[in-house]
Amino acid sequence: MTTHVPHGRATLDRHFTASGLVMNRHRKLLLLQHRKLGVWLYPGGHIERTETPDQAVLREIDEETGIRATLVGKTNPQLADPDADVTVLHRPYQVLCEFIDDTREPHYHIDLVYLCATAARTCPVQRENDRARFFTYEQTSGLCMFPNFRRLVHRLFRDEAAWRLVDEEMIA
Repeated sequence: MTTHVPHGRATLDRHFTASGLVMNRHRKLLLLQHRKLGVWLYPGGHIERTETPDQAVLREIDEETGIRATLVGKTNPQLADPDADVTVLHRPYQVLCEFIDDTREPHYHIDLVYLCATAARTCPVQRENDRARFFTYEQTSGLCMFPNFRRLVHRLFRDEAAWRLVDEEMIA
């Protein structure tokens, strides 16, 4: 399968990012309004050179929203090898390649999207983005979102296995 890249974009840089679909056991999803774009998205950002995607997504969630989240989902600890310094990371829920139409430096984000859980129901007062909060499925219908992101949100709310992972994490 080939991916269509518009003429002139094939040589653009690709930046790795990590984003989190942060859910709580009350069937609410944490979203924030992007300052520049004006749309509602999940928290996330660039993966720093000294961190793993797992570390980056949790850092970005905390920085942007003040929420302490945990990654959910299965990993395969049998593949870890402490003697060889090999650790097992979480598998992303989705991986997206997104064109970023930045006037100074257009580029792509290779976005690793993770499932995350939190016991929180609201965001703390001290946070980077003051437009972050939790939404039910019904509340997301009136939000301004990119069409593909809305499809992802709809899919997530219908994904019973994802919500079970959140419940399991909150019991543990």
